[in-house]
Amino acid sequence: MKNKNHLLAAVSLISIILLCGRVTFTENFGGIFLTWNLFLAWVPFGIACIVEDLAQHRFIHQRGVLLGAAAWLLFFPNAPYLITDLIHLRASPDHLIWYDALMSFSFALAGLLTGFYSVLKIHALLEDYYSRITSWLLIGGSLVVASYGIYLGRFGRWNSWHVATHPLSLVRYIGNNLLHNPVALQLTLAFSFVMLSTYGAFWVLARSKAE
Repeated sequence: MKNKNHLLAAVSLISIILLCGRVTFTENFGGIFLTWNLFLAWVPFGIACIVEDLAQHRFIHQRGVLLGAAAWLLFFPNAPYLITDLIHLRASPDHLIWYDALMSFSFALAGLLTGFYSVLKIHALLEDYYSRITSWLLIGGSLVVASYGIYLGRFGRWNSWHVATHPLSLVRYIGNNLLHNPVALQLTLAFSFVMLSTYGAFWVLARSKAE
């Protein structure tokens, strides 16, 4: 457990080192936002760890795990959202394009690994109370919802906390968006396909190594 956590931290640290190198040599702080996005990517992992610990010590049971999973899902889209930060490469100068590409990819990789590891934790907790099929349906549905959450963050500029601060505005936006914006559906389907297939491979690798 600790070794995996250290590995995730190391991948994130590599990303930050690359960013610090860019800031040092260019004296441009434009990429600092990546550190905030990476921090947000760690939030669902932290929630998953807390829920896992509470469940292992019998402080919470099925209902508590579901509530914890709901809190996790609220923040989980922040992890794969880092993929969309690749859009900022179009603003990179020619002489920095490859460095920026490596840096952005490292942040995206850190977000994906941290995010998928948190999915594994929630998935394992669900399997303690539900059948394998039901657990997969819950996880699969969560990944589809998260895929739409990525769209909401990148194009709608909504954040996880807006569920609490602007719930009605968010509901109205989602309703109108799903009915009248085919791009939202297309991108959600594309992200869902990538997320489901990638997590499936991640799950198989994790299980095969455990066995």
